Amino acid sequence: MKEHYVYIHLNPNSNEIFYVGKGKGNRKSSKTSRNEKWDKYVAKLGGQFKILIIKENLSEKEAIELERKIISKIDWHYDDLTTNIADSFSDLEDSHTIEIVFENLKQSTQSKKHTPKAKFQNLSDLEIISTLLYFPNELEIKKISTEFEKVCEYFQDNWGELEEIDEDIFLNIEDVVDSIEDLFTEYKSSDKKNIQEFIIDLDREKVEIEIIQEDKPKGKQKKFLTDLAEWVDNVTGK
Repeated sequence: MKEHYVYIHLNPNSNEIFYVGKGKGNRKSSKTSRNEKWDKYVAKLGGQFKILIIKENLSEKEAIELERKIISKIDWHYDDLTTNIADSFSDLEDSHTIEIVFENLKQSTQSKKHTPKAKFQNLSDLEIISTLLYFPNELEIKKISTEFEKVCEYFQDNWGELEEIDEDIFLNIEDVVDSIEDLFTEYKSSDKKNIQEFIIDLDREKVEIEIIQEDKPKGKQKKFLTDLAEWVDNVTGK
């Protein structure tokens, strides 16, 4: 049965999101089995918080996936002037749930008073929901990342041997792979259609690959870097 949903908890005064979760039944409004930080945050709100169901009638697997996508969107893209994401971590009482905690930015008492608006402060509930569900780059990024995964199969299959050839070069290769994976996460979760920006950022990774190649990698390290550079060129149209 598709009885799960994904929900968010917001500060009712500013529409700042402080929690993203999945559940079924009355989980969205429950105050029990929450972690300590959630309890402290809600206590500061006087026990009152706003609830929005982002999407319902989901299987548990679908709910987990959507929850992670929304958390990724918040982690990567929503750092309002009035708040910053302080922590994202697994909720031990509610598996697959991550709490998003916001802290007020400290302002100098000497500076002119200014209260920036939170990202969702003036948006309706429907606008907030539609923004959180909007992933315009998702399909294209998924296609590109699938090609990347094929290139990286060689890296995974020869992990031990690649590390033994030259550990320093291996660590640099790992850094590039991780950086490209971060690009996928960042742009896949974006609510802006900005594939061209992704291409520009990916092209910068080619520079990092070329720097590693200047160290004269050998054997399978050289092969993987050559394949990775060719993949970047194919994606960026070079």
